Amino acid sequence: AGWRSAKITVNELSKVTELKGIPFSRFTELNRIFKGFRTHELTVLSGNTGVGKTTFMCEYSLDLAEQGVPTLWGSFETPLRKVCKTLVQQFAGEPLDPPIPSRITDWAHMFSQNVPMYFMNLHGAQSVTEVLKTMEIGVKDVGVEHIIIDNIQFVLGADDSAFVERFQRQDRFVQKLRAFATEKGAHITVVAHPRKEEIGRLLTINSLYGGGKISQEADNIMLIQVDSSISIPKKYVQVVKNRYDGTLGCMDLNFRKDRLSYRPRARELVIPTKATTFPRVVGYD
Repeated sequence: AGWRSAKITVNELSKVTELKGIPFSRFTELNRIFKGFRTHELTVLSGNTGVGKTTFMCEYSLDLAEQGVPTLWGSFETPLRKVCKTLVQQFAGEPLDPPIPSRITDWAHMFSQNVPMYFMNLHGAQSVTEVLKTMEIGVKDVGVEHIIIDNIQFVLGADDSAFVERFQRQDRFVQKLRAFATEKGAHITVVAHPRKEEIGRLLTINSLYGGGKISQEADNIMLIQVDSSISIPKKYVQVVKNRYDGTLGCMDLNFRKDRLSYRPRARELVIPTKATTFPRVVGYD
């Protein structure tokens, strides 16, 4: 049986290239760490309030969608119009302030024609069943391969239930998301708040809010950190978990406020020949 084992090992080694996912084009530093984007995985992004989680997640998802990865956005905390504005601004790669309505409209139509991105018709606290149903529609009807949940605490709502009960509800939802990624094949990226930490202290994998299931089930965990111990505070993404091959590391974030972008790219506006629907919504009216 020894030769069979060796043969299996050779076959596995030959699949290394196949298993490497779609490479990041904007955030190229992540290729060294993650070896690309793969389906069937669960990624968690966390960071303190106001650090720029949603802005980063917009550009992170755009990076992949620009390369043809059909993406479904679930924005439960930030109004959809603000998410769409950020995405269009990042796509355009030029300052859109002060706004010129006709130019913004042209960019939005060009975005819609070139980027396979869809949006859940849901906001604020929702039933887990409704969210999962919308995700399933996205996978089934438009072939979605990447789903964003921003953020998990807003989906579940901030009710008056005890911490233990809230943690248990979050753990159950995370388990369902994990099962969905495994069974349906989509990559799910969850934005999550951390526990309240001492100001100035860097986050760790143990900083994630909840009962521990979210860090156990995640394939990848990214933390947006701000190092305030130096004269000019430094912002960066730290990968603290990577189930694929264990590589960890950091990526600096330098924000261009005029473009709402960490990795601005100049692009020529090509005015669409016909109007398109933007944003494209998935779910029930």
